[in-house]
Amino acid sequence: MSPDKTAELTADVAAYRGMIFRLAFGCTGSRFDADDMAQEAFLRLYNYNKPFTDAEHKKAFLIRVTVNLCKNLQKSAWRQKRSELSEDCYGNQACTSAYNEDESVLRDYILKLKPNYRAVIHLFYYEGYSAAETAKILKISETAVTTRLQRARSMLKTQLINDMEAVYE
Repeated sequence: MSPDKTAELTADVAAYRGMIFRLAFGCTGSRFDADDMAQEAFLRLYNYNKPFTDAEHKKAFLIRVTVNLCKNLQKSAWRQKRSELSEDCYGNQACTSAYNEDESVLRDYILKLKPNYRAVIHLFYYEGYSAAETAKILKISETAVTTRLQRARSMLKTQLINDMEAVYE
């Protein structure tokens, strides 16, 4: 482990860990899995031997690796055959800090979406990428991104309306 590479990794972790954790948390819905995905993404960055053209290239690499790791986790046999314990995020600093307090209700609804919708929502709204940039990062067409965004917004709207109607009945 060279001191230069270690120092560079330390700087990269400091710069990107929040974004990578939020993305992984948005995709997995679990802070524990998000921690694992973030750690693995930075490990892959450390082991990557090709030079990056700029900081944006490195950021895109980390996002792409994180998305791929989350997809691999979702399709793993272990993940498909285990049952989830309910994880109470309320009051848990590591979990609630992934999103702003004002967004906690919306976060709960977003976490109910399928992973492919959560990833698009996160990259577009929380990280501020355009539809074209999101498409490039996720390696899907721009049309697929806009379709997923529209469907995700529609699902969120339906869930919110149904829950509001249930409250007022």
